[in-house]
Amino acid sequence: ISGPESRAVAHQLRGRCDAILVGVGTVLADDPMLTARPAGPRIATRIVLDTHARTPLKSQLVQTARDIPTLIAVGPQASPAAIQSLASAGVEVFSLPLDPAGERVSISALLAELGRRQMTHVLIEGGAGVLGAAFDADLVDECHAYIAPRIIGGQGALAPIGGLGSAKMADVRSLTHMRWEPLGADLYLQGDVTRSEELH
Repeated sequence: ISGPESRAVAHQLRGRCDAILVGVGTVLADDPMLTARPAGPRIATRIVLDTHARTPLKSQLVQTARDIPTLIAVGPQASPAAIQSLASAGVEVFSLPLDPAGERVSISALLAELGRRQMTHVLIEGGAGVLGAAFDADLVDECHAYIAPRIIGGQGALAPIGGLGSAKMADVRSLTHMRWEPLGADLYLQGDVTRSEELH
């Protein structure tokens, strides 16, 4: 969707992070590598939030797991055989509790585990469900958005952020210390995200 200039900046951001986090839906849909190209000063650990251990063994993440650190966070009901297969391919798999709704691995529990591993710069690339869960749990410090001049629309169009969202405008998060920058035909927006306690 975005142009080469935006992708270059996104790769620079990846190269400054300790970890890059996506949901299994993104892995199944896009088969991403989640690496910085060219490499940055850090090699980010690639992390998949995968409640039922559905990450394919033929995915690029698993195929390169022996060369690039790759973690998959699964739920307590994940298949032991799938976990063993992923571990045999060089992936570190660890089990975490589910969120309060019981639908996916708790992103709060995941970030607590990453904190214990001294990972302080985690880039959440998506998809909408993972981003929504992070915003709902008040875990997002800053936002980097790339806006391309393309109109997708349609009833089936995916929202960039899922989750519960805010029922009232008074509870909507805002961006502060914003910076806009043109990147080719795109616009790049970066800003700090207000915390829930700052809203009232």
